[in-house]
Amino acid sequence: MSIGDFKKDLMQDMRQMQEEMDLLFNQLSHWRHSPTTNRLWRPPTDVWETDSEVVVLIEMAGIKLSDITLTLKENILTVKGARALRFAKEDCCFRNMEISRGRFERNIFLPETIDAEQVKAKYRDGFLEITVPKMEHHTGSAREITISEE
Repeated sequence: MSIGDFKKDLMQDMRQMQEEMDLLFNQLSHWRHSPTTNRLWRPPTDVWETDSEVVVLIEMAGIKLSDITLTLKENILTVKGARALRFAKEDCCFRNMEISRGRFERNIFLPETIDAEQVKAKYRDGFLEITVPKMEHHTGSAREITISEE
């Protein structure tokens, strides 16, 4: 890895961290005053990378496929949607509420080597799996170079 690649990766990590901090502060500042349906939450997400692809797996139990939007712009994969309140009872008192509801958004920063035209997504058993192939790097074949004397 060259210094340039290291700096590029570091900048991507810093942008992602800034975005996550902005989202956290936004949630905390409005948490007490906003109704549950207006709170922005983040579904649990796993991201892994191999030599040939990046895979994003997002847990989305109880969310309809029609309520999910997936976009890719400038190596930022954005997943947006909403989970509706399923069991709304006016005459009850909840003892415990841990299931996030309302709007959600996730931004996943991808490496520059992805092939944006070949992205595939599938939704099954409450999980959205997005596979982003990487472009092949043609390094050429190795050859010996003759050194001349001056």
